Amino acid sequence: MSFFKQKQNEDSIIKGVFIAYFILLFHVALLGLVGILVLFFSGILNFLPWLLLAGVVIIVVSGYMVLRYFRKKSGDLVKVLGMPEFRGKNIEVRLLGGMASFKVNDSGSSGTRLIDSDSASPLLTHTESAKQEKLGQLSEMLENEIITPEEFNRAKQRLFDH
Repeated sequence: MSFFKQKQNEDSIIKGVFIAYFILLFHVALLGLVGILVLFFSGILNFLPWLLLAGVVIIVVSGYMVLRYFRKKSGDLVKVLGMPEFRGKNIEVRLLGGMASFKVNDSGSSGTRLIDSDSASPLLTHTESAKQEKLGQLSEMLENEIITPEEFNRAKQRLFDH
């Protein structure tokens, strides 16, 4: 029996040595990682003014390019807003807050949405053509028997009452 105890003691000593060895390697790896992080962050601190300058230059150049684009396109915008459909109406443009919505309101009335904020697809259509498109959708629904003729007539009446 003493042979088995001696074998167990030798195994446990070898296991202990290997565990100590792996703990030592783990600590060396951690020290190496800390050294690399110190070098990395000291490099960032040494080049921080250059990084900030590059960020400012990127912001200024992109702002200039956007401003130049809007100046180039402003003639088109003035032309569009000078159309008879827009005269005497309030115009509201929202980009991120309204998810690219563009509204035109008559004085004191609810607006006609020209870009649907849900689908973000342009609906730059005249009011009559929008009504014709809606009527076409209603007639298609009637042909496919999705709605009844009574529902079709009520929807058509509501469409042309507005």
